Amino acid sequence: MKPKLIPISLFLAVAAALAASTLPGQAQNVNVTTSLNSVAGGGGVFDYTLLFNNTGPESIESFWLGWVPGSFNVASPSSAGNNLGWTSTLDGNSIQFGGTAGTALAAGNSGTFTFDSTTTPAQFMAHTGLAGDSTAYGVNAANGQLSFSLSPPDTETFFLTVAPEPSTFALLAVGSLGLLGVVRRKRSVATARNS
Repeated sequence: MKPKLIPISLFLAVAAALAASTLPGQAQNVNVTTSLNSVAGGGGVFDYTLLFNNTGPESIESFWLGWVPGSFNVASPSSAGNNLGWTSTLDGNSIQFGGTAGTALAAGNSGTFTFDSTTTPAQFMAHTGLAGDSTAYGVNAANGQLSFSLSPPDTETFFLTVAPEPSTFALLAVGSLGLLGVVRRKRSVATARNS
């Protein structure tokens, strides 16, 4: 009896359903997506670039990267900057980026934030499943106040999405080609047996 292969489309549908099931069911005014890229520097320091996307309906005026001591820390952060003119406050294990009403990141816009740290990309990836990694703070449209002390819909705890290193893409491509070769070989063997 021949084993049946699971169609790739079924696998992708199941993966999409699982991803959708993890989305919050409560409406949020502040929603963000991130992409963290790194370049290895000297002395065990990594140069990070964080693309921060405002995907919610409310402007964002501040976010705190690695704000839970002992749960998720940004080790030895330094050289923080951004393209929005926001301030960058370093406290030894986290970074707070903050703007003003005039520099708030409007809905649908993105900002680029940079920093250096001895935290490795693998350590960032390992922390993405922990609650309370980082928090984004919006500006409540009803009263124009920054949401540090306002309702939860005006803040969001978010997790960093670490972009894979180029070597990861190469390894994935080689593995996919190998898997394709095995599947094609099995099909040709099965066809030859049935002939």
